[in-house]
Amino acid sequence: MCECVRNESGASTAAAKTETPEEAGISSLLLTVIEVAETLGVSRSTVYGLLYSRRIPSVRIGNCRRIRRSDLDAFVRDLVEVS
Repeated sequence: MCECVRNESGASTAAAKTETPEEAGISSLLLTVIEVAETLGVSRSTVYGLLYSRRIPSVRIGNCRRIRRSDLDAFVRDLVEVS
């Protein structure tokens, strides 16, 4: 389970720490697992567990998992309603 990043030659490499969309000044439709983990303040493993249990829906693009911002918002909203 990786965070896919393309280097200058187009080869896929493991991701280093990346800017969040907010830090980059853009609003992203799809978030990476790392971005979701940073947003929720949890580990990547926790996010993968939430994806595996289907508590947060995701899409696969190549070998990478992406989470729609709206699905993350709905997950958080549901947490607040349950509490």
